[in-house]
Amino acid sequence: MKKILFISLAVVLALSIGLVGCSAPTQYTLTTASSSGGSVFPAAGDHTYDSGQAVDIKATPAEGYNFVNWTGDVSTVANVNAATTKITMDGDCSIKANFEAQPWNTTITLECHFTVPNAQTSVAAKVYLPWIAELEAINGTKGGHFKVNVTYGDTPYDSTTGLWALSTGVVDMGQLSGDNFKLGGIGYLPFFFPSITSAAYTYQKLFRDEANTWDVLGELDDVKVLIASPLWGDQFFGNFNATTLAAFVDKKMRAEGAETDTITALKAIPVTIPTSDVANALSLHTVDGLFFTYSAWNFGVHTATSYCTEVNLKFRPYMLAMNKAVYDGLPGEARAALDSICTPAKAVAYATSHLASQGFSKGKITALHPIDYLSAAELANWKTATSGVANKWVTYMNGLGFQGAAILARAQALMTEQP
Repeated sequence: MKKILFISLAVVLALSIGLVGCSAPTQYTLTTASSSGGSVFPAAGDHTYDSGQAVDIKATPAEGYNFVNWTGDVSTVANVNAATTKITMDGDCSIKANFEAQPWNTTITLECHFTVPNAQTSVAAKVYLPWIAELEAINGTKGGHFKVNVTYGDTPYDSTTGLWALSTGVVDMGQLSGDNFKLGGIGYLPFFFPSITSAAYTYQKLFRDEANTWDVLGELDDVKVLIASPLWGDQFFGNFNATTLAAFVDKKMRAEGAETDTITALKAIPVTIPTSDVANALSLHTVDGLFFTYSAWNFGVHTATSYCTEVNLKFRPYMLAMNKAVYDGLPGEARAALDSICTPAKAVAYATSHLASQGFSKGKITALHPIDYLSAAELANWKTATSGVANKWVTYMNGLGFQGAAILARAQALMTEQP
């Protein structure tokens, strides 16, 4: 019995001595990444494995893309040309999965609908149609190209149902205004944007490039904004001389979207009517005036207006957008080509071009109606009177689950960043 106990103790002692001499296996870091057009497994980032371990790696191309190869520290990758393969960990290494757009050799036909008129100075004529012409001029490496069929009017949808029509795929492409989704209300804040170019740049970033960050309600989940182009700064059109704040007291002003708060701040009475009914409403004195850009000419406002006051109150957002499923389903090369003309720089360029056309219709209105300009002191009064509108918008957005103050701060940063 003692002998058995002695042997057992000896075994335990030997094992203990052996364990003291052991160490944990060496480990290495695998860093994975991918080009645009696909994803990688293990997910992009750093991963730790034991020395000598064979790790499964996989590259998954997105719709319209093909896997090309693995690059980087690939000396121990079993097959650099295989989307699914292994890498043996004999040291720290970084690898990248590379993808390329599939060749584009088809004609892509898109149905596009505008509810704004195709008049000489409209956003359709100065922004949407030139942009579409630029899109149709693109050719894929295998001869692919776009063909866009454009219609106008309130059928199959009007401006108030634009987001629904695009989201559900009633049409492939169409226009959106800031009234269609909550984030768009930022475009109606008075005197927030210093220029049409700063507004265009900011809209393009917030509504397209950063939509996933700020659109907490997911209103743009099924829509891809393509190009943003705010209308010219809003002027006052109406049948009273609106060069002082006092002139607005108890006047009936046509309102849309978030500008209702601005009209209330001026102590006027907001009245909601469609743009198409504005001229008639002015003639019948249903409203006494409205804030509109010089494209009001396109809606016949000049026939019922006695005064126009230069204000540049706000830059309301307009966008050309696309059904997200249609966008995602494009061949990779086609989508990349489309994206190449959906940049902030393009948005600014088209907004600037649209602004340049102001001289045409403004000249006509000048010939027909007296234009009174606000004095510097009175403009300061207007800005003071409407200074609380942005805070009210922040409160409203916070109530919906947005971070209103953060959105305004981001917009301010974008304005500073704008080239």
